[in-house]
Amino acid sequence: MTDLKYLRKGRGLTLDRLQKAEAVLRTCGGYDQPTETVLERLLTALRSIQDTRGGPALWAAFGIDPDSADELADRRAAYATSVSRQPYTVREWEDTALDELALRLLSAFYAGAPTPDKLPVPHGGLLIRSLSVVCVIRDRRFFESHQTREVISLVDGAAGFIYGTYSPTELSDGRGCTISLHKTTPNGVLHKVMFPYPLRRGQAHTFSFRERVPAEAVEERPPTEDFSGQTFESPALRYRVEVCFLGERPAMIWAYDKLSRIERPGEPEEGQLIPIGDGGLAAAQFHELYGGLCAGVAWRWQPSA
Repeated sequence: MTDLKYLRKGRGLTLDRLQKAEAVLRTCGGYDQPTETVLERLLTALRSIQDTRGGPALWAAFGIDPDSADELADRRAAYATSVSRQPYTVREWEDTALDELALRLLSAFYAGAPTPDKLPVPHGGLLIRSLSVVCVIRDRRFFESHQTREVISLVDGAAGFIYGTYSPTELSDGRGCTISLHKTTPNGVLHKVMFPYPLRRGQAHTFSFRERVPAEAVEERPPTEDFSGQTFESPALRYRVEVCFLGERPAMIWAYDKLSRIERPGEPEEGQLIPIGDGGLAAAQFHELYGGLCAGVAWRWQPSA
């Protein structure tokens, strides 16, 4: 949103100013795309909101037409005159249109959007703005994790979602949500996580919960290799995972990013290794996750004597 507001100011949406809008470049296909391609994608997204009240106002504010004034105030005043409104009213229309444009760019919901392998594809009507997980490993075994999520609804009326795990788990201590067991299957457990109220399109909401493995499901022998990660059916802009090792510490820790479930957690490679810090803490951060791919932190224990 900051970059979109930047592009509205001064001379507006020009190629040279677009090159400085890093978030827009990234969202419209990445730095390896020609700036002209990024501009065309942004214009396509803008055209997709021209049927809204604020769409034409925002088009004028960006100064896209050849005869547009060099300053935002002049462009806004000219458009306000053309629709017989005050400039402050037009500014409000523009701001509403900016919110809608940001959602369409993030969700790739416009004709010129990058292909799915370039950009997260919405799933379940929610975009994860940030996901933070703290996982506690005690004596080689998973003890518990704490998750905090900030989501943005891409639809009107998003009431919650289904959270699945591939092993038996229990969720508790929900904040900003209510939790119930949805279904137990041979392949894992499904939990229903519901928001206090249905979210409006574009509305952000933050919630958290604790996850544990029931005592009866704890493995008798601890694994020689394990991981703490997530599978991202819903697209996520930022994911941070911290693993706290209580007691014994693993011989090797590494990060894995955008792997299929079959591939995860992969093999440790140079550049992916993670040091263990004070208090037995190891952490990694990831960006732009999507498409049912997996990311997280994995570790391997020293063989038992």
